[in-house]
Amino acid sequence: MGKLGEYIKSAVKHIISNGYRTLMTMLGIVIGIAAVIAVVSLGNGMTAFVQDQVNGIAGNYGIISIDSKKTTEKLTPADMELLEEQMPDIKGVSPDSSGYGKVKGTKGTYEVQVYGGTESFQYAFGNEVVEGNYFTKQQVESGQRVCVMLLDDAKKLFGTEHAVGMQVDITLYGSTQTYTIVGLRDHMNEMYEFLMEGQDYYAQIEMPYTSMGRDYGYYTDQFYELVIFADQGILNDKVDEAKEILTNVHGLRGTNGLTAYSMADFSEQLNSILGYASTFLLLVSVISLLVGGIGVMNIMLVSVAERTREIGIRKSIGAKTGAIMTQFLAEAAILTFMGGIIGIILGIIAAHIICTTIGFDVIITPTSVLGAAFFSIMIGLFFGIYPARKAAKMSPIEALNK
Repeated sequence: MGKLGEYIKSAVKHIISNGYRTLMTMLGIVIGIAAVIAVVSLGNGMTAFVQDQVNGIAGNYGIISIDSKKTTEKLTPADMELLEEQMPDIKGVSPDSSGYGKVKGTKGTYEVQVYGGTESFQYAFGNEVVEGNYFTKQQVESGQRVCVMLLDDAKKLFGTEHAVGMQVDITLYGSTQTYTIVGLRDHMNEMYEFLMEGQDYYAQIEMPYTSMGRDYGYYTDQFYELVIFADQGILNDKVDEAKEILTNVHGLRGTNGLTAYSMADFSEQLNSILGYASTFLLLVSVISLLVGGIGVMNIMLVSVAERTREIGIRKSIGAKTGAIMTQFLAEAAILTFMGGIIGIILGIIAAHIICTTIGFDVIITPTSVLGAAFFSIMIGLFFGIYPARKAAKMSPIEALNK
């Protein structure tokens, strides 16, 4: 340990005595490490943000669909009751009827997309009802003309977000009916707004599917698909279970007449895509580390050339080949370690600036920091081996004659 300490002391002394060269040598490592830290943090923040936003829009439901090309069977209200009875740990089941029309309030008339569902449809979009209440099971069963809309839409239609109890005229397929607003959903999340960027504005209204059927001619006794709402942890299992139950009820085994899809599947696919994107960015940043490593090797070769006589003198008085090699490797490792520390600090600062500017959470894991530090030392050792070996293998006579 004493000799190693001497080697490190000698390496530090030489590094300090060549301050400008040291800074220029470390620059590539600093940039590379900072890029790795910033990119990893950005990738983590982006993944967390997108996943959270997607889950907020549609992370808790699955869809069971009838393939009309393979069967004449239809899904029914009885199927909904059966699923809720046999799967008590789900949040509910609903048809997903929808259509486009017009909605009129005191401040104007707008295009609207109308959804018809059961009381369970309140779980469809992730943004909770923040004023009033969602329509109830009793209101669905009696087909009351009640509806729920977004705070944003209430503001456009009435000039205020406090629109519970107000009425709107909803027109679909030539039929106009007056509905009372019983609840207002919170604003849609950022991902939804991003997806809708540049598209024509549509208000969004939800009503009992029974009211939609009576007033606008939609089926209320048969459906092509049902939506199942459940917590994410059990969603995939529950969608598969629902498919199995309905396959047996409708005698569709072996026909592929039913298909099941969970939004959790989409989340997994999205995670995979984001993972590939993050890995690509990481590889690009690692290239800058390799460039920095080559810079270290070049500077170390210059150092070997400048210190040829010193090497010859040391070997002529008995310095071992391993000692010479260890000293030069120590210099390379210390250079890259110092560059790595500075790079980590700058990378963390850059990550905070970039993520805060974009609006992502800053997620810097200990693994990424320790990994970057370890990798910087390995870069120094790897690219320092050749210059160190070259110095160590010099014969004393050859070195002293140069």
